[in-house]
Amino acid sequence: MNGHELIQRYTAGEKLFIGLKLPGVNLSGADLIGIVLREADLHGANLLFAYLNRANLNQANLVGANLSGASLNQADLSSADLRGANLHGALMQGAILKDSDITLAMLLDTNLIGADLRGADLSGATLTGACLRGANMRQEKKSYYTNLQAADFSRADLQGANMKGVDLSRANLSGANLKEANLRDADLRKADLTNANLQGTLLTEANLSGARMVGANLKNANLVRAQCPQAEMMGVNCQGAIMTHACLNLANLSQANLSFTRMNHADLSRAILSGANFGDAELIEAFLARANLMGANFTNANLSRADLMSANMTGVNFRGATMPDGKVHD
Repeated sequence: MNGHELIQRYTAGEKLFIGLKLPGVNLSGADLIGIVLREADLHGANLLFAYLNRANLNQANLVGANLSGASLNQADLSSADLRGANLHGALMQGAILKDSDITLAMLLDTNLIGADLRGADLSGATLTGACLRGANMRQEKKSYYTNLQAADFSRADLQGANMKGVDLSRANLSGANLKEANLRDADLRKADLTNANLQGTLLTEANLSGARMVGANLKNANLVRAQCPQAEMMGVNCQGAIMTHACLNLANLSQANLSFTRMNHADLSRAILSGANFGDAELIEAFLARANLMGANFTNANLSRADLMSANMTGVNFRGATMPDGKVHD
Protein backbone atom coordinates (compact mmCIF):
# COMPACT_ATOMS: atom_id res chain seq x y z
CA MET A 1 0.00 0.00 0.00
CA ASN A 2 1.15 3.55 -0.70
CA GLY A 3 -0.05 6.91 0.60
CA HIS A 4 -2.49 7.46 -2.26
CA GLU A 5 -4.17 4.08 -1.69
CA LEU A 6 -4.41 4.75 2.06
CA ILE A 7 -6.23 8.03 1.45
CA GLN A 8 -8.56 6.35 -1.05
CA ARG A 9 -9.49 3.58 1.38
CA TYR A 10 -9.95 6.06 4.25
CA THR A 11 -12.18 8.25 2.07
CA ALA A 12 -14.24 5.15 1.23
CA GLY A 13 -14.95 4.70 4.94
CA GLU A 14 -12.17 2.39 6.12
CA LYS A 15 -10.62 3.57 9.42
CA LEU A 16 -8.63 0.64 10.80
CA PHE A 17 -5.01 0.38 9.61
CA ILE A 18 -3.41 -1.35 12.59
CA GLY A 19 0.26 -2.24 12.14
CA LEU A 20 0.48 -0.51 8.76
CA LYS A 21 4.04 -0.16 7.44
CA LEU A 22 4.57 2.99 5.38
CA PRO A 23 7.96 4.43 6.36
CA GLY A 24 8.73 7.70 4.61
CA VAL A 25 5.20 8.04 3.21
CA ASN A 26 4.07 11.48 2.02
CA LEU A 27 0.72 12.37 3.61
CA SER A 28 1.23 16.11 3.62
CA GLY A 29 -2.07 17.93 4.18
CA ALA A 30 -4.06 14.66 4.24
CA ASP A 31 -7.44 14.61 6.01
CA LEU A 32 -7.26 11.51 8.24
CA ILE A 33 -9.42 12.58 11.18
CA GLY A 34 -10.15 9.65 13.53
CA ILE A 35 -7.97 7.17 11.65
CA VAL A 36 -6.61 4.19 13.59
CA LEU A 37 -2.89 3.72 12.94
CA ARG A 38 -2.06 1.84 16.10
CA GLU A 39 1.41 0.23 16.01
CA ALA A 40 1.96 1.65 12.51
CA ASP A 41 5.48 2.21 11.16
CA LEU A 42 5.54 5.77 9.86
CA HIS A 43 9.10 6.68 10.65
CA GLY A 44 10.40 9.50 8.48
CA ALA A 45 6.87 10.17 7.16
CA ASN A 46 5.82 13.57 5.83
CA LEU A 47 2.67 14.55 7.73
CA LEU A 48 3.08 18.29 7.30
CA PHE A 49 -0.24 20.05 8.04
CA ALA A 50 -2.06 16.69 8.11
CA TYR A 51 -5.42 16.45 9.90
CA LEU A 52 -5.08 13.74 12.53
CA ASN A 53 -7.58 14.96 15.10
CA ARG A 54 -8.67 12.11 17.39
CA ALA A 55 -6.44 9.71 15.48
CA ASN A 56 -5.21 6.58 17.25
CA LEU A 57 -1.44 6.45 16.93
CA ASN A 58 -0.87 4.34 20.00
CA GLN A 59 2.61 2.72 19.87
CA ALA A 60 3.18 4.14 16.39
CA ASN A 61 6.73 4.60 15.09
CA LEU A 62 7.04 8.28 14.14
CA VAL A 63 10.80 8.61 14.54
CA GLY A 64 12.01 11.60 12.53
CA ALA A 65 8.53 12.23 11.10
CA ASN A 66 7.56 15.72 9.95
CA LEU A 67 4.38 16.67 11.82
CA SER A 68 4.96 20.39 11.60
CA GLY A 69 1.66 22.28 11.63
CA ALA A 70 -0.29 19.01 11.90
CA SER A 71 -3.60 18.94 13.77
CA LEU A 72 -3.42 16.26 16.46
CA ASN A 73 -6.00 17.62 18.87
CA GLN A 74 -7.25 14.81 21.16
CA ALA A 75 -5.13 12.27 19.29
CA ASP A 76 -3.93 9.17 21.17
CA LEU A 77 -0.15 8.95 20.95
CA SER A 78 0.35 6.78 24.02
CA SER A 79 3.69 4.94 23.93
CA ALA A 80 4.41 6.40 20.49
CA ASP A 81 8.02 6.80 19.37
CA LEU A 82 8.48 10.45 18.39
CA ARG A 83 12.23 10.68 18.77
CA GLY A 84 13.61 13.53 16.69
CA ALA A 85 10.17 14.28 15.21
CA ASN A 86 9.33 17.78 13.99
CA LEU A 87 6.18 19.01 15.72
CA HIS A 88 6.82 22.70 15.16
CA GLY A 89 3.53 24.57 15.50
CA ALA A 90 1.50 21.36 15.77
CA LEU A 91 -1.93 21.49 17.41
CA MET A 92 -1.98 18.88 20.17
CA GLN A 93 -4.62 20.23 22.53
CA GLY A 94 -5.88 17.45 24.79
CA ALA A 95 -3.60 14.90 23.09
CA ILE A 96 -2.65 11.76 25.02
CA LEU A 97 1.11 11.27 25.07
CA LYS A 98 1.46 8.96 28.06
CA ASP A 99 4.73 7.00 28.10
CA SER A 100 5.70 8.39 24.68
CA ASP A 101 9.33 8.92 23.68
CA ILE A 102 9.72 12.52 22.50
CA THR A 103 13.46 12.88 23.09
CA LEU A 104 15.24 15.50 20.97
CA ALA A 105 11.96 16.36 19.21
CA MET A 106 11.16 19.86 17.95
CA LEU A 107 8.01 21.27 19.59
CA LEU A 108 8.61 24.95 18.94
CA ASP A 109 5.35 26.93 19.44
CA THR A 110 3.38 23.66 19.77
CA ASN A 111 -0.09 23.82 21.36
CA LEU A 112 -0.17 21.23 24.16
CA ILE A 113 -2.95 22.76 26.25
CA GLY A 114 -4.41 20.09 28.53
CA ALA A 115 -2.22 17.37 27.03
CA ASP A 116 -1.51 14.21 29.04
CA LEU A 117 2.27 13.81 29.19
CA ARG A 118 2.52 11.51 32.18
CA GLY A 119 5.50 9.22 31.81
CA ALA A 120 6.66 10.93 28.60
CA ASP A 121 10.37 11.32 27.90
CA LEU A 122 11.00 14.87 26.66
CA SER A 123 14.69 14.95 27.50
CA GLY A 124 16.56 17.24 25.13
CA ALA A 125 13.35 18.31 23.36
CA THR A 126 12.86 21.91 22.24
CA LEU A 127 9.61 23.45 23.51
CA THR A 128 10.47 27.11 23.07
CA GLY A 129 7.27 29.17 22.99
CA ALA A 130 5.08 26.06 23.42
CA CYS A 131 1.78 26.37 25.27
CA LEU A 132 1.30 23.71 27.95
CA ARG A 133 -1.40 25.38 30.05
CA GLY A 134 -3.08 22.77 32.21
CA ALA A 135 -0.92 19.96 30.80
CA ASN A 136 -0.54 16.91 33.04
CA MET A 137 3.05 15.76 33.52
CA ARG A 138 2.53 14.52 37.05
CA GLN A 139 4.64 11.59 38.16
CA GLU A 140 2.03 9.51 39.96
CA LYS A 141 3.89 6.27 40.33
CA LYS A 142 7.09 4.62 39.20
CA SER A 143 5.52 3.52 35.93
CA TYR A 144 4.95 7.18 35.05
CA TYR A 145 8.49 8.58 35.05
CA THR A 146 8.21 11.93 33.29
CA ASN A 147 11.66 12.92 32.06
CA LEU A 148 12.17 16.54 31.04
CA GLN A 149 15.92 16.60 31.58
CA ALA A 150 17.68 19.38 29.64
CA ALA A 151 14.44 20.16 27.74
CA ASP A 152 14.15 23.70 26.37
CA PHE A 153 10.99 25.37 27.73
CA SER A 154 12.24 28.92 27.24
CA ARG A 155 9.31 31.36 26.97
CA ALA A 156 6.88 28.41 27.14
CA ASP A 157 3.46 28.86 28.71
CA LEU A 158 3.10 26.31 31.51
CA GLN A 159 0.52 28.15 33.59
CA GLY A 160 -1.34 25.74 35.84
CA ALA A 161 0.55 22.72 34.49
CA ASN A 162 0.84 19.69 36.78
CA MET A 163 4.53 18.79 36.94
CA LYS A 164 4.59 17.16 40.36
CA GLY A 165 7.71 15.08 40.86
CA VAL A 166 9.02 15.43 37.30
CA ASP A 167 12.69 15.53 36.35
CA LEU A 168 13.52 19.03 35.05
CA SER A 169 17.19 18.96 35.94
CA ARG A 170 19.24 21.25 33.66
CA ALA A 171 16.05 22.27 31.82
CA ASN A 172 15.85 25.72 30.25
CA LEU A 173 12.79 27.49 31.67
CA SER A 174 14.05 31.02 31.17
CA GLY A 175 11.22 33.47 30.62
CA ALA A 176 8.66 30.66 30.99
CA ASN A 177 5.22 31.25 32.49
CA LEU A 178 4.86 28.81 35.39
CA LYS A 179 2.25 30.78 37.26
CA GLU A 180 0.30 28.55 39.67
CA ALA A 181 1.95 25.42 38.25
CA ASN A 182 2.40 22.36 40.48
CA LEU A 183 6.13 21.64 40.83
CA ARG A 184 5.93 19.92 44.19
CA ASP A 185 8.88 17.56 44.72
CA ALA A 186 10.17 18.34 41.20
CA ASP A 187 13.86 17.93 40.37
CA LEU A 188 15.04 21.35 39.16
CA ARG A 189 18.73 20.96 39.88
CA LYS A 190 20.76 23.41 37.78
CA ALA A 191 17.64 24.42 35.86
CA ASP A 192 17.58 27.88 34.27
CA LEU A 193 14.58 29.87 35.55
CA THR A 194 15.94 33.30 34.69
CA ASN A 195 13.08 35.84 34.55
CA ALA A 196 10.53 33.03 34.85
CA ASN A 197 7.06 33.76 36.21
CA LEU A 198 6.61 31.51 39.26
CA GLN A 199 3.89 33.58 40.89
CA GLY A 200 1.80 31.41 43.18
CA THR A 201 3.68 28.30 42.04
CA LEU A 202 3.80 25.23 44.29
CA LEU A 203 7.46 24.33 44.85
CA THR A 204 7.09 22.47 48.13
CA GLU A 205 10.03 20.08 48.64
CA ALA A 206 11.34 20.86 45.15
CA ASN A 207 15.07 20.42 44.55
CA LEU A 208 16.45 23.70 43.19
CA SER A 209 20.09 23.05 44.03
CA GLY A 210 22.31 25.24 41.88
CA ALA A 211 19.31 26.53 39.91
CA ARG A 212 19.51 29.93 38.24
CA MET A 213 16.51 32.12 39.12
CA VAL A 214 17.88 35.59 38.49
CA GLY A 215 15.04 38.11 38.18
CA ALA A 216 12.36 35.44 38.62
CA ASN A 217 8.94 36.32 40.04
CA LEU A 218 8.20 34.07 43.03
CA LYS A 219 5.53 36.28 44.57
CA ASN A 220 3.26 34.23 46.84
CA ALA A 221 5.01 31.01 45.80
CA ASN A 222 5.14 28.04 48.18
CA LEU A 223 8.71 26.86 48.83
CA VAL A 224 8.16 24.99 52.08
CA ARG A 225 11.11 22.62 52.62
CA ALA A 226 12.47 23.47 49.16
CA GLN A 227 16.15 22.70 48.65
CA CYS A 228 17.90 25.71 47.12
CA PRO A 229 21.58 25.49 48.16
CA GLN A 230 23.90 27.53 45.94
CA ALA A 231 20.96 28.80 43.90
CA GLU A 232 21.45 32.05 41.97
CA MET A 233 18.50 34.23 42.99
CA MET A 234 19.77 37.76 42.51
CA GLY A 235 16.97 40.27 42.24
CA VAL A 236 14.16 37.74 42.67
CA ASN A 237 10.74 38.88 43.83
CA CYS A 238 9.66 36.58 46.66
CA GLN A 239 7.17 38.96 48.23
CA GLY A 240 4.68 37.04 50.35
CA ALA A 241 6.29 33.67 49.56
CA ILE A 242 6.16 30.84 52.10
CA MET A 243 9.71 29.56 52.60
CA THR A 244 9.54 27.86 55.98
CA HIS A 245 12.20 25.18 56.54
CA ALA A 246 13.68 26.00 53.10
CA CYS A 247 17.39 25.37 52.58
CA LEU A 248 19.08 28.43 51.03
CA ASN A 249 22.59 27.64 52.19
CA LEU A 250 25.18 29.49 50.05
CA ALA A 251 22.41 30.90 47.83
CA ASN A 252 22.84 34.35 46.29
CA LEU A 253 19.78 36.50 47.10
CA SER A 254 21.42 39.89 46.75
CA GLN A 255 18.92 42.70 46.05
CA ALA A 256 16.05 40.22 46.40
CA ASN A 257 12.58 41.32 47.50
CA LEU A 258 11.78 39.10 50.49
CA SER A 259 9.23 41.40 52.11
CA PHE A 260 6.30 39.73 53.87
CA THR A 261 7.87 36.30 53.35
CA ARG A 262 7.58 33.55 55.93
CA MET A 263 11.07 32.10 56.37
CA ASN A 264 10.71 30.52 59.80
CA HIS A 265 13.34 27.82 60.41
CA ALA A 266 14.93 28.54 57.01
CA ASP A 267 18.63 27.79 56.52
CA LEU A 268 20.27 30.96 55.16
CA SER A 269 23.76 30.15 56.38
CA ARG A 270 26.55 31.60 54.23
CA ALA A 271 23.93 33.07 51.89
CA ILE A 272 24.58 36.36 50.11
CA LEU A 273 21.76 38.69 51.18
CA SER A 274 23.34 42.05 50.59
CA GLY A 275 20.80 44.74 49.77
CA ALA A 276 17.89 42.31 50.21
CA ASN A 277 14.56 43.59 51.50
CA PHE A 278 13.16 41.58 54.44
CA GLY A 279 10.59 44.21 55.43
CA ASP A 280 7.78 42.68 57.55
CA ALA A 281 9.19 39.18 56.97
CA GLU A 282 8.99 36.33 59.50
CA LEU A 283 12.37 34.75 60.23
CA ILE A 284 11.61 33.00 63.52
CA GLU A 285 14.44 30.60 64.37
CA ALA A 286 16.03 31.20 60.97
CA PHE A 287 19.69 30.18 60.64
CA LEU A 288 21.84 33.02 59.25
CA ALA A 289 25.32 31.97 60.37
CA ARG A 290 28.02 33.70 58.30
CA ALA A 291 25.41 35.18 55.97
CA ASN A 292 26.29 38.43 54.20
CA LEU A 293 23.58 40.90 55.26
CA MET A 294 25.39 44.04 54.21
CA GLY A 295 22.89 46.83 53.55
CA ALA A 296 19.87 44.55 53.99
CA ASN A 297 16.54 45.92 55.19
CA PHE A 298 14.82 44.13 58.11
CA THR A 299 12.30 46.86 58.94
CA ASN A 300 9.52 45.40 61.15
CA ALA A 301 10.80 41.86 60.52
CA ASN A 302 10.42 39.14 63.16
CA LEU A 303 13.82 37.59 63.97
CA SER A 304 12.80 35.92 67.23
CA ARG A 305 15.34 33.23 68.19
CA ALA A 306 17.08 33.62 64.82
CA ASP A 307 20.81 32.83 64.70
CA LEU A 308 22.69 35.93 63.52
CA MET A 309 26.00 34.97 65.10
CA SER A 310 28.96 35.60 62.77
CA ALA A 311 26.72 37.21 60.11
CA ASN A 312 27.98 40.35 58.34
CA MET A 313 25.54 43.02 59.51
CA THR A 314 27.30 46.09 58.16
CA GLY A 315 24.78 48.83 57.34
CA VAL A 316 21.75 46.64 58.14
CA ASN A 317 18.45 48.42 58.89
CA PHE A 318 16.73 46.73 61.87
CA ARG A 319 14.27 49.55 62.58
CA GLY A 320 11.17 48.13 64.31
CA ALA A 321 12.44 44.56 63.97
CA THR A 322 11.95 41.96 66.69
CA MET A 323 15.48 40.82 67.43
CA PRO A 324 16.59 37.28 68.40
CA ASP A 325 16.30 38.10 72.08
CA GLY A 326 12.67 39.20 71.62
CA LYS A 327 13.35 42.91 72.00
CA VAL A 328 12.14 45.38 69.38
CA HIS A 329 14.95 47.37 67.78
CA ASP A 330 14.69 51.16 68.01
